[in-house]
Amino acid sequence: MPLFLAELGIPYTIIRLAGNEKLRHRMESLGFITGAKLVLVSKFNNYFLISIKGSRIGISEDMAKRIIIRQEVI
Repeated sequence: MPLFLAELGIPYTIIRLAGNEKLRHRMESLGFITGAKLVLVSKFNNYFLISIKGSRIGISEDMAKRIIIRQEVI
């Protein structure tokens, strides 16, 4: 499912990045790589605050639609 459908506070794993090569490279430089673990911290005004690799990063809804995730099995 795309990241913009995620619930707050639940751990997820990135399974794929969609978009052109330039956009995927930009997301990878921010730490959004296949296999990375992330948690959605908050949603506000079509922006998302993500906790990934010990950092918090804000992204737009458009970018969140391009990050495909699955819920972590605990």
